[in-house]
Amino acid sequence: MRTRRYILGAALFGAGLTVTGAAVARDLFGRAPVPRMPESGGIAFANWTDEEPLYLFYPGDKLEIDVSGAPELTRQTSVGPDGRVTMPLIGGVMAAYRSVPQLQAEITERYRTILRDPRITVLPGDTAPMQVMVGGEVKTPGWIPMNGELDALQAVMAAGGPLHTAKMHTVVIIRRGNNGQAMRQIIDLQRPLNGYASQMTALRRYDIVYVPRTTVAEAGVFVEQWVNNLIPSPVINYFTYKTFQ
Repeated sequence: MRTRRYILGAALFGAGLTVTGAAVARDLFGRAPVPRMPESGGIAFANWTDEEPLYLFYPGDKLEIDVSGAPELTRQTSVGPDGRVTMPLIGGVMAAYRSVPQLQAEITERYRTILRDPRITVLPGDTAPMQVMVGGEVKTPGWIPMNGELDALQAVMAAGGPLHTAKMHTVVIIRRGNNGQAMRQIIDLQRPLNGYASQMTALRRYDIVYVPRTTVAEAGVFVEQWVNNLIPSPVINYFTYKTFQ
């Protein structure tokens, strides 16, 4: 004897069958199923390198641009929120994430169509605040100032220390490489906390330290959803440098 559950199940199953191969399966109320949103793709990280790059300008940095032979064009300026500096006759020049030689070459090339023999000297001045971002399973995630040298463990402790859900064996450091692409390194911060010898990882300006809860794959979600939404506007293009070119 067939039970009520069996009959109800059969009715529900029959209601979802398509009439033809081209028809769309519908529920009891004739509604078509809502398509699922496609999953976002993963972040392609570059290979990690410890090469010490030249200093790169960031929004907020001050600098002096000297145009030899044309003192009226010399300017003391700062890198704007959009990453550019404005120079007479040539307008805005992208300065963010460029070194002194790169910026000198760019400005020289722009003035070459106006001046006979442009000679440009870029002199760095005061810099914007030195800081790193710590997120994930820490008590007070956010920006941590760099008052001198700072390693990853010190940054985590400055962020209030790890939560009991933190996976300190697989802490992720995300850094912008020389080519503008994000690099990722996984380090073990549990060893020094347990009293074992461990090499400390020095941080650089605007590094991101992420303490995961489960898997390293969460770092991609962190960058996509948390960093992109909360980074202040002067450095919002930290990982989208390529869009400037």
